[in-house]
Amino acid sequence: MAKMSSSEAKMLMLQHQMRENNMDLDAFVKDMNKWEDDIKEREQKIISKKSVNDQDLPPVRNSLKIKKKKKVKPKKDDDSQGSKPRKRISGYDYRSWDKLDIDKMCDDVDKREKSESSDYETDEEWEIERKKQQASLEKDAGNEYFKRGDYINAIESYTKGMGLDPTNPILPANRAMALLKEKKYAAAEMDCMTALTFDPLYVKAYLRLGSAQFFMKKLQKAKETFEKVLQLEPQNKQAKLEIEKIEKEMKKEQMVTHDSAAPDLGIVKPITIPPNKRSKKPLKRLEIEEVGVEETDLRQAARSRVEESHSRQRKDTESKDNQMFAKFTSPGMINAGSSQNIVKEPKPVIMNGSAVKSQTDTRLDLSSVHSETSPQASVSPRSEAKSLSPRSFSVPGSSFQFQADYKVLKNDTAAFYDYLKKIEPALYPKLFGECLDAEILLKMLTVFQNCYKPAGEDYFPHMRKLTEVKRFGMTVMFFSRKEKQVLQDLFENLKQNGAVPESDLKSLATKYGINY
Repeated sequence: MAKMSSSEAKMLMLQHQMRENNMDLDAFVKDMNKWEDDIKEREQKIISKKSVNDQDLPPVRNSLKIKKKKKVKPKKDDDSQGSKPRKRISGYDYRSWDKLDIDKMCDDVDKREKSESSDYETDEEWEIERKKQQASLEKDAGNEYFKRGDYINAIESYTKGMGLDPTNPILPANRAMALLKEKKYAAAEMDCMTALTFDPLYVKAYLRLGSAQFFMKKLQKAKETFEKVLQLEPQNKQAKLEIEKIEKEMKKEQMVTHDSAAPDLGIVKPITIPPNKRSKKPLKRLEIEEVGVEETDLRQAARSRVEESHSRQRKDTESKDNQMFAKFTSPGMINAGSSQNIVKEPKPVIMNGSAVKSQTDTRLDLSSVHSETSPQASVSPRSEAKSLSPRSFSVPGSSFQFQADYKVLKNDTAAFYDYLKKIEPALYPKLFGECLDAEILLKMLTVFQNCYKPAGEDYFPHMRKLTEVKRFGMTVMFFSRKEKQVLQDLFENLKQNGAVPESDLKSLATKYGINY
């Protein structure tokens, strides 16, 4: 058997492919014809089958008032009267494609477009149609704004559309929805009424009208509106849910009005328990922990009364001491003594702004006379509070006492430094109570920086115990950049000293919000 050449093999392969393609095409055409027949059968069944509820359904929205556009019948040209519809040219008929006049076909298309553009009888109708198209564009723009949550621009777009197409019920209904989002319920109600005047069967307008009336507390009107929705669409779930919500609100209002009519409203009656029903347990003493740091008017008034009583007592003691001083310094007492008992002018010694003791150059001991209550050393109550030495302040036992001492010492850094040295760091959670004031914390950090650090004293235990105070993190969170610089300086000093382990220092820096 002779072998086939390469060209013959290619020819046979091409014929085989063409057969397969024809078979596939025939199968596809058969499927399409079968599908077409099935669709026609279903269409015939639907047409032949009469619907029972056709007459109960409402007409298409706005179909009653829309007028059909009048079109001008195109004039038949002489060429078009005798011309027959063109046959479709096959893709393989190259001779027909060569004879086709493309320029003539383009002219025919241009003429057809001109005739279609002049369908409307007058320019007014064309202008109305143009405005409606523009209004549709404004409505689409408003819908996009509404989806993004920009309700103000959505309202503007819907308003422009209403100006272009005043009879379109969709535009005022959409604007009413945007107004509901902006909580402008009265304006939304008016827009819904406008939409319903153009289309009395517009269900969405009824739903938005009911929502606006509900938010305006017009419960009865809102209920009637949603009932109209159920008349148009009996299976509307939103209307059913809104009616249930309105009925609950109406019941609540009735209960409130019924309770307000009761004469005993707002009257607190005393609780009386018979002796036989009272508890037999013994009474317990409860320890009250002071939490507040601000002084009330009653505390200030009580403090002023205490200061007045103290000042009266000091005046009485001053008058008695003056009498004793005059008795000891009288000429008779001086002459009665020996020549060595010479009384000289006392010289009070002032330490830290307060008179501690009077000294004399004589052998006569008048230390009991020249005390803190002597005329040279006596001061007023207010000046005495300001001139108190920090060593005169004891360790505070409560938050209130610490606050009172801090108000006196906050302007004197050295005095506040001596005061803090008396307080054990373990007492900080008790002294500061529920929260630590930012001003006090910053003052303490400044004392650590300006006093503890130059003196070489260890302030790490103080800073660690301050973190155990409640809401410490919230106080540190609001520190400014300048205030955090103080913390940075303190931590750098601790790192240079090397007395604190690296892990403890890192954990403490994290609590203070410092990048260590």
